[in-house]
Amino acid sequence: MKNHLREHAGFAAIFFSLALFLLAFSVARSEDLAAGKKIFEGKCAQCHGKDAKGVVKMAKVLKVEPVLIDLTRDEAVKLSNADKVKTVTEGNKKMPKYKGKLTDEQIGQVVQYLESLQGAGKKTNKTKAR
Repeated sequence: MKNHLREHAGFAAIFFSLALFLLAFSVARSEDLAAGKKIFEGKCAQCHGKDAKGVVKMAKVLKVEPVLIDLTRDEAVKLSNADKVKTVTEGNKKMPKYKGKLTDEQIGQVVQYLESLQGAGKKTNKTKAR
């Protein structure tokens, strides 16, 4: 009986620890998304738009195809996380590099926020297709 009770107590302790870890991870992710949103809106939205779909007027000013600044297009969504981090860090053609302007942590937060926008766009596109 004591062994059975110890097993339940051990299971409860593991379950409680896992629940706390997941809660802490969720809070940290939420804070990273909020920080990434703030940076994205301050540094990226001028060209890419708050929804990451691109600002047509800026495409004209930069003399690029509007589709190239739409970060919700399939080609941009399919980029790996590492490729997105590299693009933000090193820049790409007319996009400035943010190495030295943003920390690695901030770049990660921006990419995490961008990926949340890209995921929301995919859901919206599926809904529209129906």
